Amino acid sequence: MDVLDARWFRLLTKLAVFAAALGTWQLLTTTGALPTDSFPTMVGTMTELGRQLGSSDLWLAVGQTLRGWALGLLIGGSLAIATGTLLGLNRFAYRSVIPVIEFLKTVPVIAILPLAVVVFGPTPEMKIFLVAFGVFWPLTIQAIYGARAVDPVIRDTATVMQVRGVRRFAMVTLPSAAPFLATGVRVAAAVGLILAVIAELIGGSAGLGLSVLTAENAGPSQLPAMYSFIIVTGILGVVVTAVFTAIERRLLHWHESQRNAASRAA
Repeated sequence: MDVLDARWFRLLTKLAVFAAALGTWQLLTTTGALPTDSFPTMVGTMTELGRQLGSSDLWLAVGQTLRGWALGLLIGGSLAIATGTLLGLNRFAYRSVIPVIEFLKTVPVIAILPLAVVVFGPTPEMKIFLVAFGVFWPLTIQAIYGARAVDPVIRDTATVMQVRGVRRFAMVTLPSAAPFLATGVRVAAAVGLILAVIAELIGGSAGLGLSVLTAENAGPSQLPAMYSFIIVTGILGVVVTAVFTAIERRLLHWHESQRNAASRAA
């Protein structure tokens, strides 16, 4: 089986599994194995999903979710990369601060949601803050590891050749840290989207999460709408992960990890 045939086989296998899952859903709901007051039929949900895709309300909710997610990721990610890189390059600062970072990294983000709601209210700022807080700590750790991962031979060579300042950062530190940062940003993007939806679902900020909650509170007649919003949220997560994975592969095509991944995929 050549490479092209193998790719088509994997694609058809995924489609078959997806179709089987949809068929099972329809079968379980039509036969009564799943209660209809909690689980709408697959056909009814997909019909409602098609209707929602043609409405402006859905796309407005998607835009609100993406806006809060993107701003939170940008703010939290930028601060994390800058902070982690500086800490990784300074041994004294690293040893002084790392216990605090390790502790705060373990604090569940959902635990500070009530505080964020009290301070900001059910606003986009609350959602942005929650996303930024959630992505900051793990991405800071990744940035620290990346900055400290410089090969000693390369570091010593740069010192001997008197490569300093911005040039040293661009030619020595950044290439070594890039795989750590790329992985951290990709994971942070997915986590940030989850946090944005949680902020909407629990905190009341406008977006897909609030749409799910509103449809749930509207009663059994709106269950297909609720499930359609959930499906859109899942699709959004898949798209975000795929986009950041593609960007990582494109930017790090020179790195050994990406070459090995490409060889395994082939």
